[in-house]
Amino acid sequence: MNTQEPGITITLREIYDSVQTVSDALERMEGKFASLEEKSLSAIKAERQSQEALQVAQEAYKLAEDAHTQLLKERSDKEEQRSWFKRTIIAAMIPYLVSAGLLAISYLSNQ
Repeated sequence: MNTQEPGITITLREIYDSVQTVSDALERMEGKFASLEEKSLSAIKAERQSQEALQVAQEAYKLAEDAHTQLLKERSDKEEQRSWFKRTIIAAMIPYLVSAGLLAISYLSNQ
């Protein structure tokens, strides 16, 4: 009783070759996944460093703004001091000028 059933006959060699092909593909995929994992870790590390650099830059910017504000305040204070000094000198000279003027008028009127 040798009956043939309709269908496809697959030999052990074909099965072995197919398994080897799948095995090779899995090894390549494993290598690619390992590379992808490594790149992902590297990207995560770079993102952390980027965040740290951003924080440092923001702190530096804030310090620069504070320094600029302080500089403007000091300039304003210095200008105010100069103005005060000029007014004080003028206010101190007015009595002497008035006295000198009165003395000159009195001297000229007596002659």
